[in-house]
Parts: sequence; structure tokens; C-alpha cells
Amino acid sequence: MKNLIEKVIKADRKACSELYNLFNKAMYNTCLRLLGKEEDALDALQETFVLVFRNIHSLEQPELLPAWIKKICVNTCLKQIEKKKKLQWSNFDDHTVLINLNDEDEIVDEYEYAQKLDAIQWALERLPEKYKIVFSLFAIENYSHENIADKLSIPSATCRSQYMRAKQKIIELIKNSHYAGSIQKISAKA
Repeated sequence: MKNLIEKVIKADRKACSELYNLFNKAMYNTCLRLLGKEEDALDALQETFVLVFRNIHSLEQPELLPAWIKKICVNTCLKQIEKKKKLQWSNFDDHTVLINLNDEDEIVDEYEYAQKLDAIQWALERLPEKYKIVFSLFAIENYSHENIADKLSIPSATCRSQYMRAKQKIIELIKNSHYAGSIQKISAKA
């Protein structure tokens, strides 16, 4: 990784392309989950890599490159959200943080799994923006409550309560929807 970073710093086109290809799909998915629209996600992805290439010389620990790029990506998305003050979720892919199928970790067929993801996505689209942001950063992007609170300039306790309210609202929405029969148990890490 260190060799690749050194080449990127020297503006080696092949190395820049290699770095982009290593991380663009994961960062695109992050952007899409946070911003909801493909057009916005592509804009944020482009801005993310502009910042990565412009600032990679400041990365002191090459082994932290993936986390460093993800941090830039999330911050870029949060800046876009602040500007637009709207958030819709249109893609909630293979993240299973919400789904605890049962205590025996029984394997479920793809159709049932897809139904559960659809139900969760449907509920997420109906959450207030502040809950969506906190929920996505914690449950999907694996940020700590302290990091989220710092990024959003809110107290950590507020972050935790918004996460819990989001979780409760998701469960409530699904239980009172046409998805109720397809969901056995929904849980999220606390």
C-alpha cells in the first residue's frame, strides 16, 4: 500500500487509477446510502477522490488508508446533506446489522432476505432526517456515538437517543405496515 501511495503522490496515472478502483465501489455505496440519489452520490464520490488525491501526501500511516478515505467520504456526504437539508435512502444493500433472523442463526432463502431488506429500506425512507443520519452512521457505517456526535456537533447522549428513537420507529413502522408478516425479528446493535 505504501508503494501505491508514493506513486499517487507523484501523480502516477496508473497508480491513481488503481487506488480509485480499489475504493470507488465501497465509497459509492456509502455515498448512496447517505445521500439517497445516484446523482448526489456520484458528485460526492468525485469530490471524495479529488480530496483524496489532493491530500494523500498528508497521510502519515499507509495502513490507515481505507479508514482515511472513508472518513473523507462520510465528511463529504455530511457537507452535502447540510447544504441540501434533505436525505432519502434509495439503496440499502447487503448490510445485515438490522436483521437478526432468529436465535439459531437459521439460513433464510434469498427471497425472504430481500423482503426484510425492502421492509427496512421502506422504514428508513420514512424517518426524520436527523434519525436517518445518526442511524446510518452508527448501524451501517460503524461509527461510534462519540464520533457521530463530534461530526454533527451534538452531545453524545443526543446521538444515542436519536439512534434509539430511529430504531424504535423502524420497528414500529414495519409492524404497522404491509411488511409486518414478512419480518420475524428486527434488532440493531445498541
